[in-house]
Amino acid sequence: MLTANTNKEVKFNDKNKAIKPSILSVVKNSNGLDIISVEVITPAKSHYDIQACWKNETPIQKGDVLLARFAIKTIYAKQESGEAALYFFVQQSSAPFDKSIITDVNAGPEWKTFDIPFSAFNNMSIGEAAICFSFGALAQKVEIANLQILNFEKKTSIEKLPITKFTYQGRESNAAWRVAALKRIDELRTVPIHINVVDAKGKAVPNASVKVTILQSDFIWGTAVNEAMLADDNLPNTNKYRSYLKEFFNTGVIENGFKAGRWQGEPSRRAETMKAFNWLEKNGFRQRGHNLVWPAWKFNAKNAKELAEKDTAVFSAYIESDIRSKMDTIKGRVIAWDVINELLHEKDFFPYLPSDISVQWFKLAKQLDPNAQLFINEYGMLNSVVSPRNIQQYIDTVMFLRKQGAPIEAFGIQGHVGRQPRNPAQIISDLDLFKDIALPVQITEFDINMVDEQLQADYTRDFLIACYSHPVVAGFTIWGFWEGAHWKKDAAMFKKDWTEKPNAAVWREWVTKKWKTNVTALSNKKGMVNTRGHLGKYEITVTKNGVIKKVIHQLSKTENEVVIKL
Repeated sequence: MLTANTNKEVKFNDKNKAIKPSILSVVKNSNGLDIISVEVITPAKSHYDIQACWKNETPIQKGDVLLARFAIKTIYAKQESGEAALYFFVQQSSAPFDKSIITDVNAGPEWKTFDIPFSAFNNMSIGEAAICFSFGALAQKVEIANLQILNFEKKTSIEKLPITKFTYQGRESNAAWRVAALKRIDELRTVPIHINVVDAKGKAVPNASVKVTILQSDFIWGTAVNEAMLADDNLPNTNKYRSYLKEFFNTGVIENGFKAGRWQGEPSRRAETMKAFNWLEKNGFRQRGHNLVWPAWKFNAKNAKELAEKDTAVFSAYIESDIRSKMDTIKGRVIAWDVINELLHEKDFFPYLPSDISVQWFKLAKQLDPNAQLFINEYGMLNSVVSPRNIQQYIDTVMFLRKQGAPIEAFGIQGHVGRQPRNPAQIISDLDLFKDIALPVQITEFDINMVDEQLQADYTRDFLIACYSHPVVAGFTIWGFWEGAHWKKDAAMFKKDWTEKPNAAVWREWVTKKWKTNVTALSNKKGMVNTRGHLGKYEITVTKNGVIKKVIHQLSKTENEVVIKL
């Protein structure tokens, strides 16, 4: 129960509404309450393109615990479910627009009240916070009433505030989509292993102990890694960080060190990046390079915009030099590069560069490291009602660039999930849109930023199953795992004190156990061990009467029989 002496309303004014191609009105219902009515006639390119925002009239301090409360009703929505799709967010009202909360909100034809607790990401004086709804995802008409932002300052915690519980269709234990997906995983990701143990004369050896251990899965199970945690042996959490990294993942991505702003910065930063890179390499991790070009000023060196405005040729040379510097340094040591990051959304560079510059970047990358798989990396897919439209735009962009000669070899889908998860069956149908394109897909930056830990765990399981079951998907990388080195702390698998969250248990159960083959058996009378394993590189150890023989075998759909002579 909220009372006046335990909270205060963060007042906001209505002079800053920013509504484009839509109809906005404020009406009063029979109780005299304001209702915001928004009708979107035509969907926008981005849900952000149609929004209503208000600025705060009382200050907010970093770390303040707040509660957003509002009611929503859908008049109509042009999608199969009939539900409206909008986003609620609170952010800085000016650049860099850091968000304290963003969540998608789905509402039906009856009034539904939402309680959304969150904490302030920044200090925001009067007028420096924007409280916003965005509506551009669908042709739809919605009504919003009773909008309140309550600030509890630091007198309580998020966990003690009410929260509207979210869930998703297909979460139930016997969901038909999951049964079908698990069957596909067995068919797609595993093959029989036939091991024949013989003596020097080729005669069968029964009752030999045979241990089958997968060393590295063909499928990428990766994470972004914090450079400092790997580069500095003396940090208090380094050992635990490295230990869980080895247990959970087979592929690493340097989180920030290869981004232009960091790579071109202080020499000590580059040295730290290379120490982390070398540690991953020494410990047997495959590595993805992230990224060569991120075409937004805020992710680059401070003088990038100044260079572009003074001399476009010099600016283009600066970008090429950055690409060459990174690729020459680690040529042949990464399995892939995100050549362009967020091309569909970040376009600051392009008014200053030739129209075919994206093609040139890809050609240069292929020239510098022919064996690295080249990606575009993008967001806005697999996580909302507009995913199919975004995927089609993504496919169209990639196919256009390929026709111009860009050697794009794979799609990267970031996979950041908010509080309202998408139905896993719809994730599978979203991925189906890539089936006719002869390019693999990787989930490159997965996380679920929510406070409901059980929902987070259940959806992690189902998102993993949906993706691993789909034939176009070749890898799955999460964007960090420890709260102490994570860009979204609620998304982590481990809390800052290394307490394991339910989503970590899910990853361990499915990725490191169910989908990581380790078998011990005795050979039968014919000297055979017949089992089944996930595709990848194996060590097979046979022991009989003190004699030990080890064999390394690459298990594939065509190479699944092994003869081992003792």
